[in-house]
Amino acid sequence: MKDGDYIFITKDPFGKEIRLKSTTWNYHIIGGDHTREEFVGQEEMIKGVIQDPCFILPNNPQNQNDTRQKYIDLVQLPKFQSLKALVVIVDHQNVEYGDVVTVIAKNRLNREIGSAIYVRPKSTREY
Repeated sequence: MKDGDYIFITKDPFGKEIRLKSTTWNYHIIGGDHTREEFVGQEEMIKGVIQDPCFILPNNPQNQNDTRQKYIDLVQLPKFQSLKALVVIVDHQNVEYGDVVTVIAKNRLNREIGSAIYVRPKSTREY
């Protein structure tokens, strides 16, 4: 694919390249059968969650063959009045890069299970 075929290409905390295809964005995330208008114009926020997530969890810890991971952080989406947990699901089937497969804004994370693959280091800021 050409660079124009991607909304963005970035790196996660492990230095792995993560890509969001234009077709996934246009026909699955903000259009098509899973229209989520709250993400229109929020590409940089989604990229930021991939670059610096609070947590990375396995998608399905009971399935050792599942190559997907959940990148999670709290965000403020303009369409909502409250903070949401933004879950970016990335498929790591390809060893060289990961593909964003979907993005979900959640009120609660009570169904997110499994040992964390990554936890953001504590801030060095003093309060």
